[in-house]
Amino acid sequence: MKVRVSIILFLLAATTIHLSAQQVKIKPGQVQAGFGIGLVPTYVADATSTIVPPISTQVDVFLSPNFSLGAYVAYSKVNGESVYPNAGLVEIFVNETWMAGIRTTMHSNDLNDWRVYGGFTIGASLPSIDKTVQFLPGEIQRDDELPSFSRPGENGFLFSGFVGTRRYITENWSAYGEVGFGISLVNVGLAYKF
Repeated sequence: MKVRVSIILFLLAATTIHLSAQQVKIKPGQVQAGFGIGLVPTYVADATSTIVPPISTQVDVFLSPNFSLGAYVAYSKVNGESVYPNAGLVEIFVNETWMAGIRTTMHSNDLNDWRVYGGFTIGASLPSIDKTVQFLPGEIQRDDELPSFSRPGENGFLFSGFVGTRRYITENWSAYGEVGFGISLVNVGLAYKF
């Protein structure tokens, strides 16, 4: 939690630095690479504990000043447990998820070093779930195979939308925040434009 607060404070400080008013110029062929951390993991509804916070990276190539095409990779690892008192069992799980895809993004014109953007990601979600089923304390031990009450992790199709804003700190460095469905519902990060 302290890491998240530190990251948020750093990004807020970075975006409030006042620079001389200059238009950020984006030319076709420029590349922007970013690294982000998720603040609201997708698995938050499952009452899990975070082992590795949601992290993501993307590389976008500007095809025009207002449109980019890029690649996206994200990773997260959580653990949790589900208790089934009527069956006398507890299911302990570790979920490790990779996401990879292609991003298409529309960008606004420069708004005093700010840009608003949005787009779609198409790709794959690749979860790996390691489960252990145990008896609850005080339950009678059995030798038969214990049932599982959850589905196994299955690779799936990723189609998500996102919208965000980006503040250019310098001509090349920017801080961003975006919301959308993916490895996290809210992401913040830093990017560098080549």
